[in-house]
Amino acid sequence: MTLSLLAPVTTPLTRQHVPPLIGHYTSGDILLAGASYSLLARGRRTLTGITLDDLPATLATCLDSDRQTIAAGAITFDGTSCHLTLCDEALWAGPLSVRACSGCGNTNWQITPVPAEEDYVKAVQSARDRITAGDLHKVVLARTLELIGQHPVTVPDLLLHLAGRGAHTYAVPLGGQRTLIGASPELLVARHGRTVTANPLAGSARRNPANPRKDRAIADRLLNSDKDRHEHRLVADAVAAALAPHCDHLHVPEPTLLATPTMWHLSTPISGRLASSAPTSLDLAAILHPTPAVCGTPTDTAAALIAELEGGMGVERDYYAGLVGWQDAAGDGEWAIALRGAVLDGEHRLRLYAGAGIIADSEPASELAETSAKFLTMLGALHGRTSR
Repeated sequence: MTLSLLAPVTTPLTRQHVPPLIGHYTSGDILLAGASYSLLARGRRTLTGITLDDLPATLATCLDSDRQTIAAGAITFDGTSCHLTLCDEALWAGPLSVRACSGCGNTNWQITPVPAEEDYVKAVQSARDRITAGDLHKVVLARTLELIGQHPVTVPDLLLHLAGRGAHTYAVPLGGQRTLIGASPELLVARHGRTVTANPLAGSARRNPANPRKDRAIADRLLNSDKDRHEHRLVADAVAAALAPHCDHLHVPEPTLLATPTMWHLSTPISGRLASSAPTSLDLAAILHPTPAVCGTPTDTAAALIAELEGGMGVERDYYAGLVGWQDAAGDGEWAIALRGAVLDGEHRLRLYAGAGIIADSEPASELAETSAKFLTMLGALHGRTSR
């Protein structure tokens, strides 16, 4: 099958007139979806092993040599590597629609937490002690679930159930049999012409959609929580400060609530006009990443503590909390943070990731519960009975 460029991202086709791109997915393809579009792309050339510092210039050179090519893929959390495909075949469509599937629920999963829950609680306590001592203001600590299934699961299987679970659905091949897949609620940065947008999230609470009254109360508590608003302000202020030197105008509103099927988040939708078209979307992403939402602050101190504590627990972030997105030859593009996701290795094994932001007022048990709630995006997409 040959794919063609049907429409630019700024003018997506209406949902009812576009066949679902998931139905056209084949192994090794890239699928990225935002709030107003979806993109299915493939190519034969791949960039790997390039650091985020060097990647914008390398990518600009590659795309300038072939103006019809789009680069799409993922970049690791630590910015030391990437897996970006130079796609000469691409299909744009409207946003992915939520679809029910009656053939699910037949897979039993053996689930192993890494680290054990009690060890994660100890790490949170250790991080909180370091924050209280004045070493840093915030750090984000992640944990994982390793899943082994009795029956095969495929990327299209998961995509069908991830659609609608987050604003940015993604499936990116990582080489071999590995695919990074998930549904992130968080846009790091988008650039279209000289318009730039970002949507930092920090401060979260598990939803109770079965009880609208309780769900509303949860949202109101989050919006008025001093602890969560402080955590959120650290992130929103950092994103605004990083973008401001490149903008003629930057609008930073008060935080609002953003809902996913499983979580409430504090959200600040930032928008602005670039002073020039010089910085590409990936230039801007490199300036912003990692934000305090996925690392902490100060950045270097938080990153060192992540390496110490997560490394001691056997957690390797790799592409988790890195970047997933695309960029065209004009420099336009969108980059989301790789959250609410997993790495599918073959058809029977997944590793799920979730993290929580730790500040001085954090309660270790609450942070453990927050990560458990964030796992529900992928666990729900699996539609399987779980056992440990």
